[in-house]
Amino acid sequence: MKPDNLPLVIAILPLEEPLLLPGTVVPFDADEEWLQSLSQEVLEGEGYVGVIQVMEPEPGVDDDLGLFTVGCLGRMEAGRPENPDEFLVGGLIRFRVVEWLEPVNGYPRAKIDWLEFLDDLQEIETGLPFSALRKIVRQRVETYHPDFDFTVMERMAGTEIATALAHALPFSAAERQALMEAPSLRDIEEVLLQLMSGPGPTPFDLLPLQVC
Repeated sequence: MKPDNLPLVIAILPLEEPLLLPGTVVPFDADEEWLQSLSQEVLEGEGYVGVIQVMEPEPGVDDDLGLFTVGCLGRMEAGRPENPDEFLVGGLIRFRVVEWLEPVNGYPRAKIDWLEFLDDLQEIETGLPFSALRKIVRQRVETYHPDFDFTVMERMAGTEIATALAHALPFSAAERQALMEAPSLRDIEEVLLQLMSGPGPTPFDLLPLQVC
């Protein structure tokens, strides 16, 4: 992926979860008309879509949920043949919204800037070991499943480990967004470890066994 090929105007796919980071893949179902329009038009175009987290509502507020302004650019493709409404988005590089545009066929659009996140492309190419996070997962799983095949985890990118943990633990949307807005992808591990060391039960108590 070369920066010269990256788009500056994209369709926006709002998702409450899972979090899309560079080097990860998230599925979604186009189970509403506007999602079907978005998916069709993205696939008929260059295939790029921007995934942005939905903000959590404030207590007592019933208005539509807002969107964060930093998300992840991805390439969309069809999912399983047996489910025509399923699509996959593979994360490429993070971006910042610089201007919201008029919606098209019910879905948001935006002008974006990804210059501050250009290092994402190189960091994904060189790899993100996230050794501390892998150690936490291994210790937790080994306690209950000593025969677990850890080759599954070894094949996962560092951002995939981070995403799995971010959604396995009871973080708020704002806390997950802190991972998205880390200065670099390498900093995501440290941000996540800080979130996991907060007050309350230890990460080992909270981490589900199926995180891998």
